[in-house]
Amino acid sequence: MKNIAAIIAIIATAAFAGNMINIGLSYASYWQSLDPIAFMQDFKAKFIPYLLPPTAATLLPALIATALSVFFNWKSPATRSLWLIALFGVLLTIVITLIYHLPTNLAFIDMKYSAAEATSKLQIWMLLHWVRVIVAIAAAVFAILGFQKSSNK
Repeated sequence: MKNIAAIIAIIATAAFAGNMINIGLSYASYWQSLDPIAFMQDFKAKFIPYLLPPTAATLLPALIATALSVFFNWKSPATRSLWLIALFGVLLTIVITLIYHLPTNLAFIDMKYSAAEATSKLQIWMLLHWVRVIVAIAAAVFAILGFQKSSNK
């Protein structure tokens, strides 16, 4: 079970990072090219069917499997510290999402922003999105390191 949790943590965290890279390079780049009102309309049409499912399908298993990996490696301080860093990364992406992206996404969907506000919010959205990407990649790297450390025993 220990190795299964670790492998799921690695795959799910890396898949989440890959999904975030895809969103940043495809959808978000496209959105920045649109008129702000057209952007919010497009966001509304694409968020629930195309963006939310792969995010949830990768982030939830990443969180659960990484937390389990911390638990399974608790008695090994060196390995545990690697898994704790990976878990911190996953949790940080969730915190950023809950504090900024989720409320902003819902406001985009409801078209609550003026054109100027939408442009400003999208710029911040993009900046924080790339922070999430970097953190998710780091979390995946530390998950790999944690798995390697636990396998070398």
